[in-house]
Amino acid sequence: MAVTILLLGAVSAPAPGMLNTGARLALIGMSTVFIGLVILSLFLPLIKRLAEGRKKGSDDDGKRVPGELTDDEVVAVTAAIHAHFLKINKMEDMKLTWELYDRPYSPWRLAGRSKLLMDRTAPRQRSR
Repeated sequence: MAVTILLLGAVSAPAPGMLNTGARLALIGMSTVFIGLVILSLFLPLIKRLAEGRKKGSDDDGKRVPGELTDDEVVAVTAAIHAHFLKINKMEDMKLTWELYDRPYSPWRLAGRSKLLMDRTAPRQRSR
């Protein structure tokens, strides 16, 4: 792919100096990425070893601390709270009364309703 880019640059380059600059820039960019990937591949196993070493050295022998929650318990509590809030919202929407349910009207809603009523009562002119 890089060869194709260089060939396209050679064909469309107005001056030979531009091709040289572009090739240098591409080479620097590719080498920077390659060196970064090599460094990353060297350091990832070291980080993994450090993390495993800390796990082995900890005092956790499979005993559970009384104040600590497992992932399953956290999920269960979160689901219960979510279901509780959904139930509250549904109960709020299902307010049953014998009287009309008063909903607070916003000024925008009232303005829209008054405009609708004014349009209905306004006399209409027919075009001849």
